[in-house]
Amino acid sequence: MSTAELIKRRSQFCKLNEYTIMPPIYYIKDGNLSFADKVILSDLELYLYKGDKICLIGRNGCGKSSLMKVISGDYELDNGELFQDPAITTGYLRQDISIKTNLTVYDFILQQTDSTKEIDKYQIDIILEKLQINGTDNLSTYSGGQLRRASLAKALILEPEILLLDEPTNHLDIETIEWLEEFVKSYNGAIICVSHDRTFLSNVTNKIWWLDRGILRKSDKGFKFFDEWQNVIIEQEEAALRKLNKKLSQENEWLNAGVTARRKRNQKRLAELKALRVITREQTEKLASSKQRVRAELAENIAKSKFIIEADNISFSYKNTKIIDNFSFRVKKGEKIGIIGANGSGKSTFIKLLTKQLTPDLGKIIYGGNLDISYFDQHREKLNFNHTLQQTLCPTGGDQVFLPNGQTMHVAGYLKQFMFNPKLLNAKTAILSGGEANRLLLAKILINPGNLLILDEPTNDLDMDSLEILLDILADYSGTLIVVSHDRDFLDRLVTRTLVFAQGKIHDLTRGYEDYKQYFTTTPIVKKLSKPFPLIPQKPINKKLSYKYQRLLETLPNDIEKLEISIKHLEKELEDVNLYLDNPTKYNHITNQLINDKKKLDELLNQWLEIQN
Repeated sequence: MSTAELIKRRSQFCKLNEYTIMPPIYYIKDGNLSFADKVILSDLELYLYKGDKICLIGRNGCGKSSLMKVISGDYELDNGELFQDPAITTGYLRQDISIKTNLTVYDFILQQTDSTKEIDKYQIDIILEKLQINGTDNLSTYSGGQLRRASLAKALILEPEILLLDEPTNHLDIETIEWLEEFVKSYNGAIICVSHDRTFLSNVTNKIWWLDRGILRKSDKGFKFFDEWQNVIIEQEEAALRKLNKKLSQENEWLNAGVTARRKRNQKRLAELKALRVITREQTEKLASSKQRVRAELAENIAKSKFIIEADNISFSYKNTKIIDNFSFRVKKGEKIGIIGANGSGKSTFIKLLTKQLTPDLGKIIYGGNLDISYFDQHREKLNFNHTLQQTLCPTGGDQVFLPNGQTMHVAGYLKQFMFNPKLLNAKTAILSGGEANRLLLAKILINPGNLLILDEPTNDLDMDSLEILLDILADYSGTLIVVSHDRDFLDRLVTRTLVFAQGKIHDLTRGYEDYKQYFTTTPIVKKLSKPFPLIPQKPINKKLSYKYQRLLETLPNDIEKLEISIKHLEKELEDVNLYLDNPTKYNHITNQLINDKKKLDELLNQWLEIQN
């Protein structure tokens, strides 16, 4: 069928909105996709409209990535009707990033760019600054998380009409995630997003595509309504299954009647009964799988003392930069503590101090007796890529996992709890994807979680089902938990206390993320926070300002005004769209100066606010 014929036919599938009749920019009808003998997608039907913000959800291995690759053009359907408006472009942020690392960030973003689409160079730098990367950096120096942020920047900057995002919040801090939410909500094109971040999906999506047991279910409501919608579907299926079981019971009564069942004229009914049994069994298994929640039993050694960690005025610097300054805190047995803060604010350094990988420059950390620390490293440094999955979980040999409660479990059954196929038992860990490696390391650590479990970004690369399993396990864990995470919903559902790394200070809040957000919205960040333990020693308040502060009070307004004028001037220069091409050195100098001026202005405004308070 020609493009003209497809354009004519798609008028059948128009959406009426408040202003106009809008045809889909992309659709699939009766689509099928399979690999070898395995059916991935069948009888697929979907329509994508401009302005759609769709969350694509489903269990691990259900075909989400395959569907994204069909829409991106990486995969072709075996058969079916597919239409894409020839005037639109598609961008794709993949979960596993593959980038040529001999490029600068600018070159990476601008390569293979549609020549018909002008890119605002100033807009590039705004997005790069928000994602905490520099356009002149060489990608060869970047970590996996930085490469992922560079790929996200490219996807956003090119502004395709269809934007596919696979786990866009991975390796972002909470402040950046909130900026990304606003960007996505105001995006003019269509977005399809796969994410484990429930808060992100609730805040940005207006539709749901749910790949459930081979069926693509669709809802015109956003993810915040998913649980309610899912429960309705499961209740309907349970009612249908009850009817099916009732019919099966009636048929069994007929079969047991005896003589009638042996007559030839009833052979057809016997065949129907056998088929009914198969259908009932399949429906029961499918319904059970949709409601599956795996729980792992953890038995912990109990620390003897009330406080298992006490830090007394610890400080730590790296290359003359103060990371942690004069910080004191205590951790009680059984607490569940969340840690949040911007990338580079000192969270991972703090964890390394707690796990004795680093030593404080000043102060000391005291540990309770019988303390057994288990540590999940976000960089997965504890996996041996030459070992198989079975060797990883059974290092002494055999096929049994020895659980801390004294029980044993077959390694295949244990791996199944973490959504691994038993066929992978003898596969090397090197072949695992990021999400699979993450799950395996969690499975390994949770065999012996000790009585202090420290997790550094455990939700990176997990899908939603894996995340629910992890939440179930940690909610039942009776030891002490310290977890660094950017996942707001995860923290709200788990922790009772939060350490916030913000503006060079550590704030201790006896609450979750939503309470923290409300607190910092209503309270200037420079004010000292109410807290259960002293964090940063406070000097007695002197109502009379010192000479230093009197002087700052006089000079700051003028300094702030000068910086504001400089920023406006630099922004005006960057409005020249030819500047980057004509004089890249000058362009880089101006952008770096603009970034530095904005940082300096932020510092001066905070100083001014602190003195005023």
